Amino acid sequence: MFIVKRPGYDPSQKGGIVMASPIPLICPYCGVGCNLELSLDERDRPFKSKAAGRNPELNGKYLCVKGITIHELLNHEERLSQPFIRKADKLELVSWEEAVTTAARGLKDIIAKYGPESVGMLCSGKILNEEVFLSQKFQRAVIGNNHVDNCARLCHGPSEAALRQQLGFGAVSTFLEDYDAVETVFLVGAHTTFTHPIIWMRVKKRAKRGGLKMIVADPRETDLIKNAAVHLKVKPGMDIFWLNALGKIIIDKGWQDQAFCEKHTIGFNAVRKAAENFDIDAACARAGVKRSELEKTAELIHDRKTIFIWGMGLTQHAHGTDNVTALVNLALLTGNIGKAGCGLAPLRGQNNVQGAGDMGALPNLLPGHMPLEDEAARIHVGSIWDADVPTKRGLSAPEMIHQVASGKIRALYVIGENPAVSEPQSNFVAWMLQRLDLLIVQDIFPIETLKYADIVLPAAMMGEKEGTVTNAARRIQFSAKGVRPPGEAKPDWQILQEMANAMGANWRYSSTAEIWEEIRIVAPVFSGISHDRLRQSSGIFWPCYDESHPGTPRLYEDGFGFRDRRARFLPVNFPNTLMEPTEEYPFVLITGRLLEHFNTGEMSRRSTKLIRLRPSSFLDMNPQDAAAAGLSENETVRMTSPYGTVRLPLKLDVSMKPGYLFAPIHFSDPNFNSLMSAVPIDPKARMPALKVIPVKVERDR
Repeated sequence: MFIVKRPGYDPSQKGGIVMASPIPLICPYCGVGCNLELSLDERDRPFKSKAAGRNPELNGKYLCVKGITIHELLNHEERLSQPFIRKADKLELVSWEEAVTTAARGLKDIIAKYGPESVGMLCSGKILNEEVFLSQKFQRAVIGNNHVDNCARLCHGPSEAALRQQLGFGAVSTFLEDYDAVETVFLVGAHTTFTHPIIWMRVKKRAKRGGLKMIVADPRETDLIKNAAVHLKVKPGMDIFWLNALGKIIIDKGWQDQAFCEKHTIGFNAVRKAAENFDIDAACARAGVKRSELEKTAELIHDRKTIFIWGMGLTQHAHGTDNVTALVNLALLTGNIGKAGCGLAPLRGQNNVQGAGDMGALPNLLPGHMPLEDEAARIHVGSIWDADVPTKRGLSAPEMIHQVASGKIRALYVIGENPAVSEPQSNFVAWMLQRLDLLIVQDIFPIETLKYADIVLPAAMMGEKEGTVTNAARRIQFSAKGVRPPGEAKPDWQILQEMANAMGANWRYSSTAEIWEEIRIVAPVFSGISHDRLRQSSGIFWPCYDESHPGTPRLYEDGFGFRDRRARFLPVNFPNTLMEPTEEYPFVLITGRLLEHFNTGEMSRRSTKLIRLRPSSFLDMNPQDAAAAGLSENETVRMTSPYGTVRLPLKLDVSMKPGYLFAPIHFSDPNFNSLMSAVPIDPKARMPALKVIPVKVERDR
């Protein structure tokens, strides 16, 4: 790994503090959007991250173990602080002028030779809304195509697609106060105590009052099980079978909310007819659940206020969109949308992944979730940008990687993403990154993808720039600037402006506030939200159409996002592509998250506290399986899928179901995505199957 360390880095040597301590900012980890405060010592050096109760509506005085380590990231000696250009196969320090000029010239040359369709952009779900907005504007108005995508593609892209198609917006419909009124919490494919502990705390707070029932659908026996009235030990990837079976049980018992279905939906009759000859017992057998368990589940959501929560256990499959559609059908069937204590809540992974979609960093959507195929929307946006918005749908992130092989994509501009680790078949991805004519990497740390970069642009992180982020529940919040970036690092919006102008544009933004004002004009759902309002509030939920509008904490109270104001039932069929064990690959590997780490680990593994708690990767296996294979605790094993091999230490876990394995995703060594296949892909959301894969496990000889 290429690393430039900055021993003894002290922010005060670079101008230090620019506002009084403590510094209010939004946590740069998950999608909860926790508010925290950064304290500075006598040298103006960040030394403590804490929750000070600044936003009692959200996290109050609570933070998870990751949130209390943000100061470590700001101070870290491996922060990128100067631009680099690859010269003679070695990255060398250069000036900003040389880096930007070289990057722009490279992009221009590629466009001149191969056309604008040859350049793609991977945009971050961790940068500010204003920076995401400029990223997709750069791609559409400066480069001239819609090849822009963000990390949602690999987590909740299927959730966005299904929710948008059935309800109108690809977003969470609830907010945290709904947990105060909920009667049943239905958790599917999510380990909430690890992935979103602040949300779990809200559920526990409600449970203490009594009367709350919880249903957990998860092949693993996590710590959530002790609180569950029902634990559905579903086979990974078989969700459509048991979800459809549950819907059939509800219909057969007459437990659907008939009045809601008739008044607020279309397509109910189609779903009912599709269920007429449905074999519940066969579906239960396929999914690995008991019919009695589903009948108990039906009782617990019948005539009870229910919030459906799900994670990547439901979405990261080649049929992830259909999985979510089946779950949305259940919510519609029981009338659990648009009311207090009810709703749909996908657990968004990154601090601004919702904002990344909201701002248009998607190949098929413009800012404000306006469809690219909407001619009026394209004309509207183009008139503001003084540019023609391209009409052709762009490529998704996995498609861009694969089009490198065909020669159609010749350059990638990667902002705050780590495709060398996060994309499936990572060995193939590394090969494709090396085949590019130009790879520009813009980041805060020397991530794994930087190994293949031609140009490196150092960026500022949260706390070093000000602007807005949007949490998973659509709450837009303001995050302040308090410390100058290390060395010559700059906010992403300033870098993008320099890049655009070097390409021939004439951008003249002086602040993120100016960029936000343009966003308000471009996207009506944000028109009532200003930086001034956000500074004086605990956040505002979009849509918010004018400055007298309070925002919309709960979606769909006044109807759904279609002209007829009705939600859409959609029948879903059983999937054709399932990741199932074979004689050669007898185990099913499930990947997931740990409390102490985050995504590809480029941030959390640089925290001394977090890496001390979880220093390395491991593989969980049931002791019976280990004994049958002649394997022992802590020995190094070789795990092989049809696509790759990794080596790692074995841990025995009695809670693991025989035949199933678990490994965390946060380590580049080994990178489990080298085991995953890039095909098949979800035809609706273009999501690859990242959650499970058949494998074999052997002693490493």
